[in-house]
Amino acid sequence: MSFNRPIKIKKIEALPIRASGGVSPNMALGLMPTRPALLVRIDDDQGCYGWGEVWANFPPRANLHKTHLMEDVIAPRLEGFTFTEPGEADGFLRSKLSTYFLHVGQLQVFEHLLAGIDIALWDLALRSAGSNFAAHMGLDNASAACYASSINPPDLKRLMPRHADWGQSLFKLKIGFDDDADRDFVEKAYSIRPAGTSIMLDNNQTWDRPHAESMLKSLEEFDPLFSEEPIPANSGLGEWEQLAKATSIPLAGGENIYGVDEFLRMAGAGLKYVQPDVAKWGGVSGALKLSDRLPDGVALWPHFMGTAVGQMAALSIAAAVGESTTCEMDVNENPLRTDLCGDVLGIDNGRVALPEGPGLVTPPVAERLEEYREPPN
Repeated sequence: MSFNRPIKIKKIEALPIRASGGVSPNMALGLMPTRPALLVRIDDDQGCYGWGEVWANFPPRANLHKTHLMEDVIAPRLEGFTFTEPGEADGFLRSKLSTYFLHVGQLQVFEHLLAGIDIALWDLALRSAGSNFAAHMGLDNASAACYASSINPPDLKRLMPRHADWGQSLFKLKIGFDDDADRDFVEKAYSIRPAGTSIMLDNNQTWDRPHAESMLKSLEEFDPLFSEEPIPANSGLGEWEQLAKATSIPLAGGENIYGVDEFLRMAGAGLKYVQPDVAKWGGVSGALKLSDRLPDGVALWPHFMGTAVGQMAALSIAAAVGESTTCEMDVNENPLRTDLCGDVLGIDNGRVALPEGPGLVTPPVAERLEEYREPPN
């Protein structure tokens, strides 16, 4: 499962994009009036290329800020770098730039940039080798299970049956707005869910630990599969441990956790589902390393909300982890997911097939990329 041919990087291009159409999920964390995103394309000196995605959902112009960092700080260091394994670039860039990003107060933004680069280098390495992810990893099943994510109350009756018809059996609800309204929403979803399906909860870090204890106890009767980020991700380990002991609902988190060691500490504090975001920390390489080190009883379920590029990478991680995992897929209309790379994310029997052609992802359609391009001002 290793690459054998050294690859020399010639060019790194950051491409900020934005879609105004579609539907943004309503989150207690904040609103997404449009869908911003940042793609990165890396070319080698042999004319091959790879595509990646850097997390840029918030704040509204995060994609532009990270474009400037990619162009001004990352690209000059990475151009000319030669690698064999995609993960080698992570260590190289950390050795060159960790102090810089510490100095400017942007260490976590640095993680986002590194993640997007790792995705692009996986795509480049696979494309250069004429292989796809499933073949390279020796996977028996070149598809991944997915769940329906980010459902809001007004859309419940429309979206739950539709996604159940596509074979999805897990539905994640957005809560954290108002206790009474949250409980009514969860109760309604539980009552109308198709037989054999389950709900999950996500309130995006909006409760403190006492509030979370109270709310989760009141929701236990609806048997959620997990509660995602019921308290801030940076709460002390003791807070997480106390909450895990206070409720029968398993705890989940990971989109705001950075580093394998921190994931392992959080698993030790009570997380039963760890959810690395491929475009936010670690890329493909980090998630695969984390999967190898997780203790028994803790599952890795990739988090994702963005474009088709990152979604394909997240699904690839789920396919590599195997039947113990299910990958997040947003239910809300988002042309960056459905149109940018063409019709590549069809759900069949609750699963999505990985790309068959060389590479990790299907490249963006040129016309769609131009349509969504945002000038990096």
